[in-house]
Parts: sequence; structure tokens; C-alpha cells
Amino acid sequence: MDLIYTDTNRTDVDIMPPYELDMAFGRDENDFECTIAIEDHCCEPQCCIYMSSANDGKNKWTEIGGIIDKIKLNTGSGDVTYSGRTWHGILGGKVLCPDNGQDYLVLSGDANEVLAFLIQRTGLGDLFEASSEKAGIKITSYQMDRYIDAYTGIRKMLKCAGAKLTMYYRGKKVHLSAVPMVDYSQDEEWDSTQISAQIGKNDFPTNHVICLGKGELKDRTVIHLYQDMRGNVSKKQTCFGIEEVTAIYDNANTESEEELEQKGQELLEDAFAAANAMDVTFKSDENYDIGDYVGTKEYYTGIQIREEITKKIVKVNRSGISVECQIGE
Repeated sequence: MDLIYTDTNRTDVDIMPPYELDMAFGRDENDFECTIAIEDHCCEPQCCIYMSSANDGKNKWTEIGGIIDKIKLNTGSGDVTYSGRTWHGILGGKVLCPDNGQDYLVLSGDANEVLAFLIQRTGLGDLFEASSEKAGIKITSYQMDRYIDAYTGIRKMLKCAGAKLTMYYRGKKVHLSAVPMVDYSQDEEWDSTQISAQIGKNDFPTNHVICLGKGELKDRTVIHLYQDMRGNVSKKQTCFGIEEVTAIYDNANTESEEELEQKGQELLEDAFAAANAMDVTFKSDENYDIGDYVGTKEYYTGIQIREEITKKIVKVNRSGISVECQIGE
């Protein structure tokens, strides 16, 4: 694969001279450092870098890339380091706000059309472009979290629709599209002898939350929410006796019962995720995307967990290119 650098107008210039690259994107970081010999210095702030490859005469475009924000020279070691934001980090630098007079930004429509709307809303239309094709993935009255960064908000929105965000750089544009997420846990499973993993399981997390909203004493809004052993949330209790673990969610400032119920559901979902925690790193080819799901089994205890890929780390040095995927928050 070649690392291409552009000028400040995003016009391709050349292949990057011998370099080392450390790039991370996903749940955090979303930045990169690219180091070359000082005599090969060739870039300036606002230049872009991106990775592509040619296979059988066809170019393969990737999400590996970003914009250079900072340059650091080290005359002692004789190198120069370009650092900046990945494409994901540029999206993460924008905040999605409700319209004036509205509590939330509510979105509906084909997922790619919603992406196009959000690109324009964030003022990133000069760099980002949503696919003009229908995604076939429907967003229905999705309530965006208040004042959430655009990258996290888009990922959460698509996750609710069983989808993921894909992107690649080509022709001066970062192309975004929504596609169905892939559940690799159905066909392949990693075990703890193949990966670096920290796995925890708690069979009795909080599974009953009492949501307390507006009002006083007997007039106070009270909603009971329950979670079954599989993590499904409803108003029907399935765990009793010592299996029932109850918590209180107290917020008299909630605007509606729907908001109160949503916050209570999030509390239960977070408790379930923490009780079935998995922090895993594994080497990857390019088949896995952030938003896909993989499964793992711990060899000694037999614990099995299915989790979302939340981060990718790309490193390039003299030994070649390596891509790691991380699972867990």
C-alpha cells in the first residue's frame, strides 16, 4: 500500500518518502503521527495524507488518512513528524446541536440521505460527501444526544439501525456511506490463546431500575424497567429474589416520561455491558470495520462474549503494515 501526500488544496503530489506511521481511530484518539527523515521534509499544515493500493490494476481506497495540523522537527534525531486528525477526528471535532427552540435534533430518512444532511449541517461539505445511492437503511425519528460530537453521534445513530459508517478518501473527498454491520461472531470465534484479552462476567448486574421523574411524593412519575438475562429491557419483570438487583434513577428535571424511560434504559444497558466486559486486541486484515461484531471464548473459564469493534490502530514501519482491532470501551 502507498501513502500519498497532497498539497494544501488536496491535489496529489507524490508517494510519501520512507516513513513510520502511527494512526488510531474509533472510540478515541482519532489522530496520527507520520515521521520521515528531515532531509525528506515535504509537507506543511493543511496537507493531507491517505493510503491506497493497486491490485490487478485496480485501486483500492481506504479510510486510512487525515489532515496534517502540526509539524515537529527534531534536529537531534534528524527527523520530522507530521501529526493531525484522521477523517474520523475531523468529524469528531464538530458538535451536533439542537435547532433553536428545540430540545433535540431528530432525524429520519434513508441513512445516506441523513449523512448528507449532517455533512452540510456541520459545514464539512468541502471535504466530506455522502453516497448518492440509497442505503436501504431507514432512520426513523432518531433522537440525537444533545451536543454530541458528529462522529460519535453518527455511529450511535447507525448502530440503532443495525448499520455502521464506512469511509474512504478518493478524488479530494472523503466518501461516507451507511452499510449493514457484519456479525462475524456467527461464523468465526477467537479464543484467548489467539488474542490479548481481559474478560469479565457478572451474572447479576443491575436488572431493575426505578426511574423517578417529576412530581412530589404520591404524585411523582415512577417507571419500573427490567432487564432479562439476555440484556433485553422491558416493563416485564423476569428476575426475582436474589437474582433481582435494583437501582434508582432520580431525575426530576426530565422533560418527559419518554426521556425518563430512555435514561433508565441506558442505565440498564450500561450495567449489562459492564457486567459482560471484554477488552480485546487482535491482529486484523481489512475485512473488519468499526461497528462490526466479533465473538471470543476464554479458554479456561469458557466465558463467551459477543462485542462490537470500537477502535482500529494502524502502524507502518520497516517491518511492514499492521492493523489491530480493539473491542470494548
